[in-house]
Amino acid sequence: MQDTNASSPGANYSLKEEIRAYWSSRAASFDQQVGHAIKSEAELAAFQSLLRQAFGTESRDVLDLACGTGEITRALLSLGHKVTAIDFSDDMLARARAKHGDKARILSGDAERLLDDDESYDALVTRHLVWTLTDPEAAFAEWFRVLKPGGRLLVIDGDWINRSWIQNLINRGATWLRERSGGTVHTTDKEAFDSITRRFFFRGGLSYERLGAMLHEAGFARIEPADYRQVVRAQQRSAALHDALRLVSSTRFALVATKA
Repeated sequence: MQDTNASSPGANYSLKEEIRAYWSSRAASFDQQVGHAIKSEAELAAFQSLLRQAFGTESRDVLDLACGTGEITRALLSLGHKVTAIDFSDDMLARARAKHGDKARILSGDAERLLDDDESYDALVTRHLVWTLTDPEAAFAEWFRVLKPGGRLLVIDGDWINRSWIQNLINRGATWLRERSGGTVHTTDKEAFDSITRRFFFRGGLSYERLGAMLHEAGFARIEPADYRQVVRAQQRSAALHDALRLVSSTRFALVATKA
């Protein structure tokens, strides 16, 4: 749900439009897919706990990068934070604005090339964005730049490419159960998805260790794990069995990085 870089201006424009079109096509059904929308009070409470762990209990100026339909913005607002949310897709932004109105500043923006002044925010958060970046070094430099000294970055992401044999087994079981139960299959344009993902920097998969090392190189200190399992457990409690299984068929993680 973000803009990206390419090797020439023409290629850059073409790729931007391709990515914009893909994410916009998914906006209408995005919240229906497991793990996207916050569907219960227990899940909201788990996100609140995660955000408190990352940012503390005081109200802060927070930038929600690639906000999508505004679900992380929802959790931030519920804790009293002052939120600026950006996304590349106008269709995603329309849904975020419909949810939150003027409670948050919701803007069209590029997560790899921010327009904010240096040291504008106390905290940054992003969910399921990093694995899609094409130029993470540029993105991380920008995120470091706009954070105030002592500011924190919370990254929620996962490895959506590689699965262990157990995860593959769980995923196949989840698919079988969904087919037997007549559960909703959320389709995507596979050709468009494959065209985009093969140009992601992390097209071979994203790991906590690799991300932590790159953030450290970008200047961040105290790279620490955050407890995302509490969110997954809450999501599972309100999900159909096949979706509950799918939530553990990939490696999900969260980390907090601090600007010294």
